[in-house]
Amino acid sequence: MTKTTKAAAASTKAAAAVATPAAAAAATSFGATLEQALRGRVEALIDTSRPEGPAFLAATGGTEIAKALGLGPLEKLCKPLIVPAALTIALRDGRLSAADTALLSATGAAYTTGDVILMLGGGHASRSKGRLIAGAAAFGVGHLALGSLMLRSGLRFKPLQSAVHGVVAGGVGMMLVSEDSGNAPLAGYAGLLAALSALATSVDRSNGPAATVLAVAGPSFLLSDALILARRKAEGGSITARALDVAVIDTYALAALLMITGTAAAARFAGSGS
Repeated sequence: MTKTTKAAAASTKAAAAVATPAAAAAATSFGATLEQALRGRVEALIDTSRPEGPAFLAATGGTEIAKALGLGPLEKLCKPLIVPAALTIALRDGRLSAADTALLSATGAAYTTGDVILMLGGGHASRSKGRLIAGAAAFGVGHLALGSLMLRSGLRFKPLQSAVHGVVAGGVGMMLVSEDSGNAPLAGYAGLLAALSALATSVDRSNGPAATVLAVAGPSFLLSDALILARRKAEGGSITARALDVAVIDTYALAALLMITGTAAAARFAGSGS
């Protein structure tokens, strides 16, 4: 080995030694920022001086009870209020442009429409592929609007997140199509949601501390939809089915809240010029 080669190897080794602690420090710092942002969301929900936080908790809790006990009327009363309450929390701090507000509102309207379509068709237990596709289409519109706002706010796809989500989307898509070729629209929806999650999990502190909750929001949305697929295979009325129903609501409400408020925070941070 020549002196030049030895020097280059030593330099590379030294750079790696420096990079590893730096990367660990960055990860720790991001984790601390995320923890603080999540704590802020909890505080917003229990702030009784504003109605939207408690309303979100009441709507989510009421829907959980309805799913656990099979109370259809209670579900119809509570579930359509989950996303509007989350949207109100996201908008209450103001300082968003008209275009940003419109995209965020379009997301809320699309998600709520999807909720109603699925709820009126038997909910998570529905075996109607047409209704499931219609619900997925409504949510797809919301994902596109929210993804557009993320891009406007400075988020960009990162290689690792994109690769991981690409594998997930490919696997789910192949599974759905192998079961039935008529599931192709659902496979396409899975790809769209995976792309949104990949973008959301690409968030970093340059998008503002409050936006870091998007790192949790994307995977939560993926998990919620995966649980819906599992629920459709469970025996109706069984303890497993009801537990899955409640789990779907838990993860969906969390995902909707963090997706909408996190994206609003990113847009607000970008608009502040910070």
